[in-house]
Amino acid sequence: MMAECKVEYEKLNGYEIDAESRLQHYVQDRVALANAWRPYATYRSIGEALGGFDHSTIVHYAKEHEPMLKSYPSYGKRFNDALSITRDLAKKMGMAPQLKSGSHRHLRQELMIVENTIKNLRQLSRKIQLKLADERGIS
Repeated sequence: MMAECKVEYEKLNGYEIDAESRLQHYVQDRVALANAWRPYATYRSIGEALGGFDHSTIVHYAKEHEPMLKSYPSYGKRFNDALSITRDLAKKMGMAPQLKSGSHRHLRQELMIVENTIKNLRQLSRKIQLKLADERGIS
């Protein structure tokens, strides 16, 4: 599934993701895809799908998700695109997110991440709406 998601994501953006590049947009692409895939795969398999990274890189990407949502509007768009593509393909393939149901702590942590992501996206949406309103007022 991840290989198909990556191809669809690259088609949407009009370029292939360079796994070795540290340019900001490539890093954001990798972080967005990794975080969209997290409920469906292991850190190790995500790292392999993104170009041979080890699990510690993907753990780092998970930690960078919230700060990137707050700091980069472009990352929010990339993550939404990756999430949409991932959900659509998972649905077509009959895949469900894999949550470790044996641990309430893990589920609470996943829920907290989802709620924080929603909160950050709402804040970003408000900022963009205000910016658009300001631009209309200036015009």
